[in-house]
Amino acid sequence: KTKEAMKQLAKQLPQVKFSLLGLDKDSGQITEAGEILSYIVNKISAQPISTVVVSDRDDILKCAKEIGTYTCRVRKKNEPRGNITTSYTVEDVREVEDVVNELNGISYNTVFKQ
Repeated sequence: KTKEAMKQLAKQLPQVKFSLLGLDKDSGQITEAGEILSYIVNKISAQPISTVVVSDRDDILKCAKEIGTYTCRVRKKNEPRGNITTSYTVEDVREVEDVVNELNGISYNTVFKQ
């Protein structure tokens, strides 16, 4: 469900480069946070400061924060907050678009004032 939502988000934001939409832990791919982020850093050529890592896992968010990326936690309304403070928190992966817009400096108020 989340992976499909991320694919939809990627279609809605064609100007944003989605280098990696996720790793499927059930298919035997890497699952350790450090390994996942090392894979991402090696796969893309963007600097950490121009990258946002979206996850619901504390271990991934912690490693992402340590390497200097923006972090965004996906957390349902009544779920525990988690142990890592993130740059952004969203209730649903569809809200990541708002995070990307904010990071890119797009403000809906600015658009409506024009």
